Order: sequence, then structure tokens, then C-alpha cells
Amino acid sequence: MLTVFIEYKLDTEKRSHALQLLTSMAQRMEAMGAHQYRSMEGLDQPGLFVETFEVETVHVYEEIKANRLADQDFCDCISGGAAKLHVWAFRPVELG
Repeated sequence: MLTVFIEYKLDTEKRSHALQLLTSMAQRMEAMGAHQYRSMEGLDQPGLFVETFEVETVHVYEEIKANRLADQDFCDCISGGAAKLHVWAFRPVELG
């Protein structure tokens, strides 16, 4: 299982459109194979958003990443566009 983080800062003028798009994001992400999707806004940094979810495989992660980076309507709401939509996957570390 991999944990995925997506991070971006919304363009202030496009915030309401972005939030409208986010209302269906959980459903869209789950249809692509994401589990336990959450979207959060920074308390100390309004406009900074993080989305987190779990995926089963690297392949699913790569498909979701490509899909999100190609989502022009949403990326147009991000300060700096798709280049500033950061997507990372992490795997558990075996300790001990």
C-alpha cells in the first residue's frame, strides 16, 4: 500500500471554481483506485491544499498522477498551473 500526497496553492481569484471541482474529487479519485481520500487546507497557510489517499500499486499511483497533471480545468485554478501541482507517493519503511 502506498500513501499519496498532492499539494498545491490555489489562485485566490479561482478559489470558488476549484472548491466546486473538489466536491466531486473523492468520487473521481475512488473511481481511479484511490482509498481513504481526504482534502485539507493549511490552517497557517490559507489557500495551500493537500490531498491524501492510499493506492494499492505503483501503476495506480502513476495513472492518477498523470490524470491529475492533465486535468487542465483544475490546474488552471492553481497558482503556477500544472507545474505547481506536486504529487508524491510514499511507501512504509520497515524499522527494526
